[in-house]
Amino acid sequence: MEKTRKQMKIKIYPKNKKHFIELLHFSKEILDLYKKIKIIPIAYGGLVFFAYVKDKKIIVNDLDFLVPENSFKKIIKVLKKKKIKYNYLPKWHIIQIFNGNLKVEMDSIEYWQKDLPRSFKNIDFNGFIIKAVNLNSLRNIYKKASQVSKDNPQGNNRKYKMLKKIK
Repeated sequence: MEKTRKQMKIKIYPKNKKHFIELLHFSKEILDLYKKIKIIPIAYGGLVFFAYVKDKKIIVNDLDFLVPENSFKKIIKVLKKKKIKYNYLPKWHIIQIFNGNLKVEMDSIEYWQKDLPRSFKNIDFNGFIIKAVNLNSLRNIYKKASQVSKDNPQGNNRKYKMLKKIK
């Protein structure tokens, strides 16, 4: 059973404000398409990290969402129909969606976060409301990533330690 807790309002911007605002607008366009096909992505990663730590020095380069992998076909169909550029990487269980230098990634919740508790929080970024993982889940995601990721284990550990300090 999914639980969504009260909404968190974020009225600040990361260091790359212009890019961040463009990312939010692009994401809203994508999420509005998903709403029509009854898919509700769950935000996690850098966007949600920024929301919890509220550090204006952070740079948010892209947005990451979790979706059921069985929704990938419906997602690809709507992206094709709308002529939105995407890259489906079945080996990695992700769909990357592009608009110029903007990237939104849809990751398989079953593959990447199968043990994720189904407790979420709505986050309002100046009127753009998304469903996101809760603080404890995000801590666990970064802790696990710091232990198993080959991409950026030190960066993930730093983020985990920052999240641990939040009450």
